Amino acid sequence: MHEFETPGSVSLQIKLPSGRVVVTTVDEPRTTVELISIGRRGPDALEGIEVRAEERPGGHRIVIDEKDRIRWGPIRISWSGDVEARVTCPPGTDLEFSGASTDIRVEGELGTVAARTASGDIKLDEVRGKLQAKTASGDVYVSSFGEDGTIATVSGDLGVGALTAQLTARTVSGDVHIGSVRSLLVLSTTSGDVKVDSVERGEVRLQSVSGDARIGVARGTRVFIDAASVSGDLDSQLGLADDPAPVQPDDADAPRDVVPLHVKTVSGDVSIVRAAEAFSS
Repeated sequence: MHEFETPGSVSLQIKLPSGRVVVTTVDEPRTTVELISIGRRGPDALEGIEVRAEERPGGHRIVIDEKDRIRWGPIRISWSGDVEARVTCPPGTDLEFSGASTDIRVEGELGTVAARTASGDIKLDEVRGKLQAKTASGDVYVSSFGEDGTIATVSGDLGVGALTAQLTARTVSGDVHIGSVRSLLVLSTTSGDVKVDSVERGEVRLQSVSGDARIGVARGTRVFIDAASVSGDLDSQLGLADDPAPVQPDDADAPRDVVPLHVKTVSGDVSIVRAAEAFSS
C-alpha cells in the first residue's frame, strides 16, 4: 500500500501491460495505491511495478509504471505478471492511462481523461473535462463527459450514457449504444450497429456501411431527417422532411426548434422512432 498527501490538483499516470485498474474518487486530499498480484507469478509480479509521487506546480502527479528490466534504445523488456492496481484519489483528478490487455474501471468524477488500450476494456463514470479513448478490441463505456470527446475502437463496443458535449466517434465492427443526445454527435461505423435511445437536442451525423441504425427522438423534439441508404430499408415513425433544416445557434445548450438527423448507410437499415418516455424527460 502506498499513500501520498496530494493537496491541490492531482494527475494519475498509469502504464500497465496487463491486469486491471480500479480507480475510486474520495473527497480527501490524499491518493492511495494498492497493488495486488492476480497472475501466476504471485507476489513476485509486484516487484516489477513502480509507484512514485512527483510534485508539480499547483499539485502532484502519481505514477504507476512497469519497471524496465532490459532497455536498448526503443526496445523495452520486462517480466512482470498480471497486477491489479486499486487507486483512490480526489474528485477531478486527471487520468492518463495506457495498457495492452489491461482493463480499467473508474467510479467517481475525473477531470480530463486520455485512455488507450489494445484489448482492455475502458469503463468510466463522470468525466468533467475532455475525453480521449482509443482501443482495438476492448469495449469503451462512459457515463458522461463535460467537454469535447473522441472515442475510437476497431472491434470493441462503445457506450455513452448521456451525451452533453460534442462527441466524435469511430468504430469498425463494434456496436454503439448511446442513451441520450443533447449535443453534436459525429459517428461513423463500418459494420457495427448503432442505437440511440433519445435525441433531445444538438445534432446527429451518422455514417455506416453495413451497420443498422435505430434512433429514438424524444417527445416534444422536432427533427429534420436527412436519411439515405443504397440498399438498406428506411423506416420512420416521424416522417421524412423535404425542406432543409434552419440554421441553428452554435451554443449546444441554446433552445433549438429543429434537431437535424443526418443518417447515411450503404446496406444498413435505418429506423427513426419515438423515444420511450423514460428518455424524454
